[in-house]
Amino acid sequence: MTSKTVYQTDHQGMYTGETFADPCPLEPDVWLIPGGCVEIAPPTIPAHKAARWNGSAWALIESYQGETVYHKTTCQPLLVDRPGPLPEGYTLAVPGDHQVWSQGQWVDDVPAQLQLRYAEQLRAVNAACEQEIVAGFVCDALGETYFYDSALVDQINLNSQLLSGAGGLVACRDTDNVKAYREHTAEQLHLVSDAFNEHRLARLQKALVIKQQMDQALLASDFGALEAVSWEAVEA
Repeated sequence: MTSKTVYQTDHQGMYTGETFADPCPLEPDVWLIPGGCVEIAPPTIPAHKAARWNGSAWALIESYQGETVYHKTTCQPLLVDRPGPLPEGYTLAVPGDHQVWSQGQWVDDVPAQLQLRYAEQLRAVNAACEQEIVAGFVCDALGETYFYDSALVDQINLNSQLLSGAGGLVACRDTDNVKAYREHTAEQLHLVSDAFNEHRLARLQKALVIKQQMDQALLASDFGALEAVSWEAVEA
């Protein structure tokens, strides 16, 4: 036999793996054992245990070295870098988003989830409201129904013409979706402006109704009611 398997330990006696001892060239049946190694094999090491040589035998101790654990209060992860019991206040269980530690497990933090969903719903309502406001409106100021664009630049142009006190050309689409600049009198411009304001106000009022429903659901901690609220579910 040209080599012999031996078992390496670190400065604390912790088993770190196998290595080999070479035979002594000067003495038969004598092995040159590397420093920190022992000839006795460690026992089978189960999960969350480590083998430590106490000078005469192996002992199994708790070890979470290399594991990621989570603080029960802050949810912050920690990589365990040494053998020993689980660090105080930590758990191996992985927390989900917006969960808290309660009675030995992670559970949903309902108030936090409600606030998060409320903020998401609020952003969605504001976005839907703005999208409809700038999506255009109809007006029959010219005697027939025309569609007017209402993006921010269109609102600015209309206000500028109103402030001039005179009539002018305003772009609009007919029922065949043909867009053209059509002449409007000052009175007709006011009618177009009134139609836009009515269009905008209807959307703002709808948004207000939805936000009031959301506020009620949040106050009642009713996640289902909050989830059910949507722009599409409420009539303008």
